[in-house]
Amino acid sequence: LSNWNWFEAWKDRPVKKRGDEYDEVKQTIGHKMIEQMCKLFPSIRDKIVYTEIASPLTNQYYIGQPNGEIYGLDHTMERFHPWMVARLRPETDIPGLYLTGQDTLEAGFTGALFSGVISAQVCLGRPVLYDLIRLHDRLETVQNKKEK
Repeated sequence: LSNWNWFEAWKDRPVKKRGDEYDEVKQTIGHKMIEQMCKLFPSIRDKIVYTEIASPLTNQYYIGQPNGEIYGLDHTMERFHPWMVARLRPETDIPGLYLTGQDTLEAGFTGALFSGVISAQVCLGRPVLYDLIRLHDRLETVQNKKEK
């Protein structure tokens, strides 16, 4: 979501050691994006508990994308049209064939992870996300009891 040219000066520097100027540019752009989102959706501001801001260099390093490009389907307005969203789902017209990954739900790494949960729900016919939340709560309860 940002321009490769803005970060190209740091492309040969090691990850997590690109310097203060790089971090400042990355954080400034990232926080401006977050502020814009909060202007569009004001009620989300107090729901933000953690942010991780990345640059095209991050994508290049972790997922090997040339120039840190976003991967998968083109991220155009047509990609997110309701008709296309309805077509990009885990179920297919071929019995037993299911799809998963960032293009069946939302773009990016987190979209791919969440898509895996949605696909598992479809394949297993049960609320996997709810199962995970319940498991988390039970583990947290056990941990809290151990700490007391």
